[in-house]
Amino acid sequence: MFVKNILDAVSPEDKALTSSILKIEKWSGMDITYERVNAGFTNFNYLIHIDKIDLTCFAKVVGPGSEAFIDREVAHEAAVAAHNSGVGPAILAYVKEDNFEVYEYLLGYKCFTISDMINPELAAKVMSCYSKIHCSLPLSKSNSWSDQITELHQKIITENADISPDLKYLMWQFKRAKKAIEPHGNNLVPCYNDGYVTNYMKNEKNEVRIIDWEYGANNDPYWDIATYFFESFADAKTREKLLKHYNSSSGELESARVDVFIPLICLKWGLWASLQSSISKIEFDYLKYADILFMRAKHLIDQEPWEKALSNFY
Repeated sequence: MFVKNILDAVSPEDKALTSSILKIEKWSGMDITYERVNAGFTNFNYLIHIDKIDLTCFAKVVGPGSEAFIDREVAHEAAVAAHNSGVGPAILAYVKEDNFEVYEYLLGYKCFTISDMINPELAAKVMSCYSKIHCSLPLSKSNSWSDQITELHQKIITENADISPDLKYLMWQFKRAKKAIEPHGNNLVPCYNDGYVTNYMKNEKNEVRIIDWEYGANNDPYWDIATYFFESFADAKTREKLLKHYNSSSGELESARVDVFIPLICLKWGLWASLQSSISKIEFDYLKYADILFMRAKHLIDQEPWEKALSNFY
């Protein structure tokens, strides 16, 4: 492991890693080796090792075209806020002009599996993590759930990306949800806005950390909660219990908000995958992923709970 020296980088992304690391003054002149981490849908990820100080870190080179999804300045703010809240890893180095961040390596931690996501103890700890970040000071930018969907929809039209034949119907349902919910107000707080299973990490003590805050922005906090339920396929009983853990005073309106958000999260990430299929150079079948998400969105919207949840807002 760590047999590649940054000065011997060959590929464009490896050279970008080298260029950014050489700008970090505190590590100037030190031998630094690296290995590529084959994970992630947006960036090029690495483990790097600084031999002189025996330090292993995690670093990422931003993926081409990712500016279509990510505001890197507010993402950095969110990562700092997550660490300050005790939720995310520390940032050890930051090269602003390259949007390059180096994080502490969470020694002893490993990524969640779906089994971990449905583990009551771990799920409750994730809810506690969200409670902490949602109570932190506002970030400099908001990106509400409705803005996320609207912006992605506009971009896939501009890019002439492949879309689902159900998209017109799904966007009509989105507009219904927006019309129903927005009069009740949006409490915009610092949010994660992601929630992919491997972004949650645990150690042997079942301590939990959340990594990769690139989509961080102010949003409705229940979008984060709904995203966790979307990713873990949580049933109604589990959702109710975790909602109470997150907010002991949550009631029908909060539950309905989450029930409406889950299909819209499918829609949002389906739009994201459609756009990625047109711009990303990372090897992943984004179109297949989009198809699965659009189908899931339509299935959930066509069920009785969707209409029942919407009716709570009228």
